[in-house]
Amino acid sequence: MLTSKIQSMIRRRNTFVAALCLAAISSSAHAWDHPGHMTTANVAYSEVSRTRPDLIEKIGLLFMAHPGAAPFWVAAGAAKGKEGIRRKFVECARWADDVKFSTDDRPTWHTARWAIVAKDAPGNAREAAAAREGKPAGQALEALKLAFRTLSNPESNPKERALALCWAFHIIGDIHQPMHVSDLFSQDFPTGNAAGTMSYVWDPVSDSPIPLHILWDMNALRVPTLEVVDQATQTFMQKYPRSSFPELKKHPVGNPAVFEAWAKESYNIAADWVYEDVESTPDPDKDAETARLVQNMMNFILHGKAPVDEAPPLPEGYWEKVPPTTAKRITLAGYRIADLILSAADQIEAQRKFLGRP
Repeated sequence: MLTSKIQSMIRRRNTFVAALCLAAISSSAHAWDHPGHMTTANVAYSEVSRTRPDLIEKIGLLFMAHPGAAPFWVAAGAAKGKEGIRRKFVECARWADDVKFSTDDRPTWHTARWAIVAKDAPGNAREAAAAREGKPAGQALEALKLAFRTLSNPESNPKERALALCWAFHIIGDIHQPMHVSDLFSQDFPTGNAAGTMSYVWDPVSDSPIPLHILWDMNALRVPTLEVVDQATQTFMQKYPRSSFPELKKHPVGNPAVFEAWAKESYNIAADWVYEDVESTPDPDKDAETARLVQNMMNFILHGKAPVDEAPPLPEGYWEKVPPTTAKRITLAGYRIADLILSAADQIEAQRKFLGRP
């Protein structure tokens, strides 16, 4: 039986993770960061336009049915035709971050975090991890299943389908990021490290402390311009073609249960090496109320000011593994977004044909 103190701390951790999702809109630091999400959508657009070009215009019209269509007009700018639609694809993947604090925001839909128990974890940490009963914290998987059902239902109206499309784009990106599917329970974090947000390490790029979560979110893609995203897309797809991913055949779209398998791929990366030999400095206010933790994170996001002045360096060779790992996960997420679009379209067409509808 967990003590009331541990239960209170767990509730604060879960509230903090939700609050972090709210806070992230305030800077360039978002889940996979904006460039990562934008790249997944760019990959998806390339795949859909190659295999089902007839769907591109239909999806473009769907974006215009979105209840919050303004960001899509802004993203397209002066671009017309397919280029305008491509830019709307890119916006679709980051939309869930762009609408933070609005009525469309769903803070708990960005993570599905299973416990990782460190070797030094004390008894209360092991009890807190066991209390999850093997289930993840966060509702990303349930939300993705709902989005897919909405997309593949011929009775869904365009507004519902447009919202579902953007959430599907975003959540697929999120669950391919190891920090979004894991919590570390250890001596320093007996109730979990809030998806790595309270574990500070030394960032080799900025040469300053950074939360481990944001290090992975930002990885090596730190400029959210279309030019950078286009270059990354081209490089990633050349280096990691569909044929390089046996996972696409092992866990194909179709049965929504496969979404957990996608997230577990990311979890296995986290469990295998993301936390291995990584020393970190805990947020000094890790046991404080949620408001204080959020304030610390907001200071970092808005001003780059961490609550610690020093943090341990990453293990030798660690940073060299991060960019290729994130590049592969981002590319795979893009292929899966495309496959989800095609699967939903096929299901709608099959149902309409069965019902004798055009």
